Amino acid sequence: MGSRLTTQPNLPEVDLRGRVAIVTGANAGIGYETAKSLAQMGARVIMACRSEMKALEAIDCMKEEHKDERELNKRLKVKIQVEELDLEYMNLDLGSLASTTNFAESFKARDIHLHILVCNAGMAFGPDEPSVDGMEIHFQVNYLSHFLLTLHLLPVLKSSGPNTRIVLVSSLAYSFARWNEDDMQCLNTANKTTVYSNTKLYQIMQMFSLERRLEGSGISVFSLHPGVVETELVKREGQRIPLMPRMFARLGMSTHMLRSPFKGALTTLHAAVNPTYDGKSALYFESSKPHWLMSQPRDRWKQEHLWKYSLECLRNYMTEDMLDVFTS
Repeated sequence: MGSRLTTQPNLPEVDLRGRVAIVTGANAGIGYETAKSLAQMGARVIMACRSEMKALEAIDCMKEEHKDERELNKRLKVKIQVEELDLEYMNLDLGSLASTTNFAESFKARDIHLHILVCNAGMAFGPDEPSVDGMEIHFQVNYLSHFLLTLHLLPVLKSSGPNTRIVLVSSLAYSFARWNEDDMQCLNTANKTTVYSNTKLYQIMQMFSLERRLEGSGISVFSLHPGVVETELVKREGQRIPLMPRMFARLGMSTHMLRSPFKGALTTLHAAVNPTYDGKSALYFESSKPHWLMSQPRDRWKQEHLWKYSLECLRNYMTEDMLDVFTS
């Protein structure tokens, strides 16, 4: 999972006042920096998090940092457009399909626009136990629940005007995936690196499948590798991380090769707001720029197999009208 550290282009000045964004996993790491930056550019940001306590603590920290950055008038990470940040917590537990559906329905009930959906939350080297829905937990948290969330929110994105964007935070780890159409959830795979990598592959495949179905809708779909970032994922104690990823993370931390959370978020921000990519779709970003992909995620047959399998997994959480549209 190399970081491919190269110079990242500066983010253009963007004014997001009047626009609404959802960021999953916004209370820490890349999600924290993404949510804070979008809010500093003027967006109303919904922080979709599992823990209310952690989300509210993060909001307080963001507001303090924002105040300091404005008052100190120092070189800023992004061009600040507002005096006060517009941040709001909404509960979302991606380990539960019911929670994911409830979040989407609660958001739609507010009857507000949605211009940016950032599917950022994720997990790696987690427990062997399945989710409450009986799914492999990484498959559900990293991929399937975000897929469900996206499908439920598509009508809002479509009605919110042109240049709305869906951003799927994937990983270069997709290159280590092992496709097995008879075991899409990796239930028979002991190697957690493979399990994680497959979920990241699925996110990129989802981008292509959505792009075909959203042609002409004004919605862009992007995916990205943020780099190897110094977040809780690589610092957390007690995780059963395999030897090689653990050694690589420790080497990166000791040699300062790891990106800061903001530099990791910068690639997300380019995909989410850079006007250079208005009207474009199905781009994969590394180091804040579009980047080539290996052949496996571009395999259309595999993309469609994954799409159909995902809909089968979600049949009880979608209406018949939705299934009629999305099976076409």
